[in-house]
Amino acid sequence: MKFRKSMVVLLCLTLLAGVLGGCQKKSSGDDSLPEPMKGAYRETEVPLPDSLAGWTVKQVFSAENQIHLMATKSEGGKTVFCQWRNEDGEFTDVTPDWLSSLSLSSGEWLEAHLMQTADGTQYLFVGYVAEGEENYKAHLYRGEGGEARDITPEKWQVPNEWDTFEMIQGIAALDNGALVSLSFTSLDIFSGEDGSLSESQSPSANYDGSLFTDGEFLYLCAEDPSGILIEKRQGGRAEGMTSLVFPQSSSSGISLCAQPDGTLIAAGAEGIFCCQPKDTDWKKLLDASDTDFSLSDSWCLGMTALEDGRFYGLFQTSEGGVKLNKYEFDPEAVTEVKETLTLYSISESSLLRQAAALYHREHPEVLINLQYTYPAYYYEEIDYEAIYQELNTLITGDNAPDILVLDDLNADTYAEKGLLEDLDDVVRPLEESGTLLSGITGSYVEEDGKRYAVPLQFGFCAAVGRDIPPSEMASLKSLAAYLGTQSDSSMGPQTTAELVDKFYPYFCRDIVNGKELDREALGQNLEYLKSVADNCGLLPARDPDERGSNVWDLAATARLAFEEVKGFNDSMFPIAIVNYVLGDFTSFENSFLPSCQIGICTKSSYTETAKDFLGFALSEAVQDTDHYSGFPVNTASLEKQAAADRSQMSAETMISTKNGDEPFTIGAYSQEMADKLVSLCKSLDHPVEKDAKIREVLIETLDAYLSGSQSMEETVQKIEDSLKMYLAE
Repeated sequence: MKFRKSMVVLLCLTLLAGVLGGCQKKSSGDDSLPEPMKGAYRETEVPLPDSLAGWTVKQVFSAENQIHLMATKSEGGKTVFCQWRNEDGEFTDVTPDWLSSLSLSSGEWLEAHLMQTADGTQYLFVGYVAEGEENYKAHLYRGEGGEARDITPEKWQVPNEWDTFEMIQGIAALDNGALVSLSFTSLDIFSGEDGSLSESQSPSANYDGSLFTDGEFLYLCAEDPSGILIEKRQGGRAEGMTSLVFPQSSSSGISLCAQPDGTLIAAGAEGIFCCQPKDTDWKKLLDASDTDFSLSDSWCLGMTALEDGRFYGLFQTSEGGVKLNKYEFDPEAVTEVKETLTLYSISESSLLRQAAALYHREHPEVLINLQYTYPAYYYEEIDYEAIYQELNTLITGDNAPDILVLDDLNADTYAEKGLLEDLDDVVRPLEESGTLLSGITGSYVEEDGKRYAVPLQFGFCAAVGRDIPPSEMASLKSLAAYLGTQSDSSMGPQTTAELVDKFYPYFCRDIVNGKELDREALGQNLEYLKSVADNCGLLPARDPDERGSNVWDLAATARLAFEEVKGFNDSMFPIAIVNYVLGDFTSFENSFLPSCQIGICTKSSYTETAKDFLGFALSEAVQDTDHYSGFPVNTASLEKQAAADRSQMSAETMISTKNGDEPFTIGAYSQEMADKLVSLCKSLDHPVEKDAKIREVLIETLDAYLSGSQSMEETVQKIEDSLKMYLAE
């Protein structure tokens, strides 16, 4: 379960010509540092006034060349608003009478956006579900002296064919008196005087909801195969529209804005960039590693700037608070980086990005340069063969990475060739002190006492059951024995491939003895698999539009399902299912799913720095954050995350039951359940192992055996014949 972080940003930045002339050009394939030069931007935190305690800061914006904040809080069961101005470093409450007069029955959740045009006219957009109502509605107010005049467009007040109301993704006020809003179905231009509709257009692209203005032009952001497409429309209209693409390889959100002179600013996990008018090149202003944009436990709510070149970013933190950062050009600053290390991974990782950024903050002289082939949210099939060929050339050449993430790679092959450093001197002291979960990290010790990789996080496969005791579903052996006594199918019909994928990773290493097949171990596991298949029922194939049974079906037809869990936040969904069906769960085969397995290349010129970075990545400074991608291997971090407050995290949906569809809430679970997760994590002691060739042979061979038309002996012999040459290599 992911809680997507919105990064809709409003920036207004005036940059000196000399500063822009020194920007670093961004290229999609090279994140190298600029040449050492005098002058650089710096990020510093601006303390918020104590008087804002109890308020929720929603927005930062600039007006009359000063920084402003808009905040809300609940008072007497209603939402009220305030506005603060920062002048010469001091915050002053400047809430206008019209804004303080508003008091809305909005419940616990409300989105709000305060807008101000060049002539000082202010508008407030709010969207919420009013007390006593069932549907979200958008509202619009115009400030007039001491009055908040309701100018909500009529279009927003009329239910659509689904009996819901217009969902506004973004809104902006232009200096010509027009208001422009984007919904899922239309781009509308309204009169700022009374909210009357002037023009309506169907969206011409897949807009992501980000829109902003420089007063004269409206900028709309849309998804593009090569990055973010930015449309520039005068007065919000499509006539004479121009467009530009901001290229990015990261899947992280991008914050965008425009200066009055047409300069575009983009900020995100790869840094802060600018593009001048009539240009197509993006130039780097600040590397992400020097900013909170690189951290996954904070995200930008908005940015704005002043005429002198300073700009500010408002960030939400994972603890629920906010922080205001100032970015200011220091002409005397000198680049401090002396060592640049390359960290390569197949896929983008927020944990690695956070580790690299935090390490750079503690060691300004060192930069960890992240390289990856696929963004985090890449859903197509990954071409591992191409990656292996490219990486083999890279790692044996002169440009080998210093640090390598070995997930989905054959670490043994690299270690046998002497390409990986022994990490035991880093990891063993941390295990002996109890800092690390030795059941996880200790699995990587070789027979000679060396280890060439260590995971930064892990998950496990949860066997989730309804009316099945945990002990009966904790292993393939116990599950086979239990299902052999049951007449009803517990998981619904399964194909051979589905059964192999569910269970072979848990006996993959047991059936190989050196370079030969262990026939006895294979036969025993095939016998267990046959018992499971007999209970399920075997499908010859599954319709492409049909899915197999999973945890969702435990509320209706299934009694058993398997779900990978990767962290305490990620566990909220399967545990909600467990609580709903009054079931139970356990870790399957006491195995863990390792991720971010770090190795250090022997060709690195910075071996000691790389090891120091690894030790830092294993510390609480990095491991305390839940990235939805794994449990931490750091013991203290595991216990901290277990005790974290998740009361504000929830999702509402529907679930199919024997009695039809019913409401289903995914929310915080009890401390007792969190303690159970900790106990399971501490008991795990060997990694799940996969082998593409073994998987392929099992799928090709087992259909006849599982359906009963081929004997155990024949099946084992066929598997051995198919794998003999492969295992001998």
